[in-house]
Amino acid sequence: MSASKRRMTRTLALAFIPYLLNACATIQNPIEVQLPAYASGMFVECSSTNGALSFQFNRSGNTLEAADLEWAAKPTGDWGLASYSPFGQTLFQLKFTKASQSYEVTGRRGEWLNDVSLNQDGFLRYRGQKLGIRPDEFPCFFSGHLPRNWLRQVMAFSQDRDGLVLQVQDDERMTTVRIARHGSAEPWSWQVVSQWDVYWGLKRQSLTLQSRKDNSVTLSSEQLKDIECRWSPKEEE
Repeated sequence: MSASKRRMTRTLALAFIPYLLNACATIQNPIEVQLPAYASGMFVECSSTNGALSFQFNRSGNTLEAADLEWAAKPTGDWGLASYSPFGQTLFQLKFTKASQSYEVTGRRGEWLNDVSLNQDGFLRYRGQKLGIRPDEFPCFFSGHLPRNWLRQVMAFSQDRDGLVLQVQDDERMTTVRIARHGSAEPWSWQVVSQWDVYWGLKRQSLTLQSRKDNSVTLSSEQLKDIECRWSPKEEE
């Protein structure tokens, strides 16, 4: 083998080391955790739930879309969002179907929705780029809670005077969940940071969700430059 070919082989091998190390690191067994009372109530089933929320889609601090929405989730994992006029007419409706990993929008829609798609791996995508969130998890987030099935995927657990930290592994997605103890100085009651590898492990991307002290939930991501989604659970009238 020539010197140039040996250098190329060595370069490719080094490039794949992070991917191989990451693959090996994910071979773990979940652990059982006993959550304190202030944290256990944060985790709920995402299906068979419903509610209402005020939603905003912001870019660079400016609100591009705002609406009051009602949502409902079925035991199948399907869910829908809708807004109505004062006369009961449907102005906007989004239906997610878990079995086919697809969604359908009717009525007035923002152009940004054209960039949103779903993949058969179960993760949401924006402009073809994977986001570390599953659509069937949204009903939990809509109500300001966390998916209960995450508790079956805990790989590490720790706590201190400010709250607790869970490391949750879901396929190639590693999610760090932080829950603040009552009285904590943190500006959020819980924070979720999901990370996953792209380009064979050569780059890591992330998505952040926070439940703020004013009960609003914010979603931001490295791929969603200057974009923030914010919603606040509200009582149905």
